[in-house]
Amino acid sequence: MNDALLGIIGDRPATRTIALAILDAWPDHARYLEKSLSARTVSELQTTELLAQAALTLEGARLPELAANYRWTCDRLREEELFFHREGRYRLTTFAEADAEVYSNDAYMERYVDGLLLSQVMWYNHVASCTYYFTQAPGLIPSDAKMLEIGPGHGLMTYLAVRDFGLSAATVWDLSPVSVEHTRSALARLGIGSVNCAVRNALSVSETDDKFDFVVLSEVLEHIEDPAEVMRKLRAIVAPQGLVFVNVPINSPSPDHLYLMRTPDEARDLLRKTGFEIMSEAMFATQGMKLERALKNAVTVSVCMFARPV
Repeated sequence: MNDALLGIIGDRPATRTIALAILDAWPDHARYLEKSLSARTVSELQTTELLAQAALTLEGARLPELAANYRWTCDRLREEELFFHREGRYRLTTFAEADAEVYSNDAYMERYVDGLLLSQVMWYNHVASCTYYFTQAPGLIPSDAKMLEIGPGHGLMTYLAVRDFGLSAATVWDLSPVSVEHTRSALARLGIGSVNCAVRNALSVSETDDKFDFVVLSEVLEHIEDPAEVMRKLRAIVAPQGLVFVNVPINSPSPDHLYLMRTPDEARDLLRKTGFEIMSEAMFATQGMKLERALKNAVTVSVCMFARPV
């Protein structure tokens, strides 16, 4: 690791451990990591270390394998990016296609999930989005909130919320029983055992279901054929003074991304047209690129929004 990268990381041992493992597997990635880490504020670097600690708690014993799978995942994403910039669209458009190629392919999913875990630490837009969520939510959600996260993945957003937001209860839903068990196991390893983990389709909710004060969909809507239908359904279970947090990437080709949004206005309109008022928003482009440049070049931007039902 070069001196510049070491200087940026500073006294953050978990971040350093993961960066070194990635560079052992992929020495040419040093330039990317330097650019990604140098774009971060002090607060974002603190979040980086927090997420790195969580990642090592979850899978530290397999870190060399994770690092190799991170490189493999980045290679798959690069293939999708080349298609996107050549064709102007995502390669897949239906859940059936994504299920056949990705979700039902156990060997593929194992590598992909490993790679995505380290991306939560090393990709600027992921860390910046998490920092925004982590710092803004406590001032917006009701005290003793009941939280629901849909599509929780490794459970890091729920972990942070349960740890620091003063929740009265937390629930996670996923369509896949395998994913639900993975989240339950991850939360337990992170010391969070009080979360209700359930197999549930968000499209199955109705007015008679329990209401939640805080609903989180982080990097979920781009995986859905019709995200507006999901948001309309979810409005029924957001408490009157409740809050939703949506993090949706635009211009973000990935092996299982289906719904393409090209501009921040498309992301905003998704919430406004499904019964929500945006209270706060922030946008973070890959590697800290300026938003105007990212939009001009169709580079990935994470659009983060807190909104209330109207």
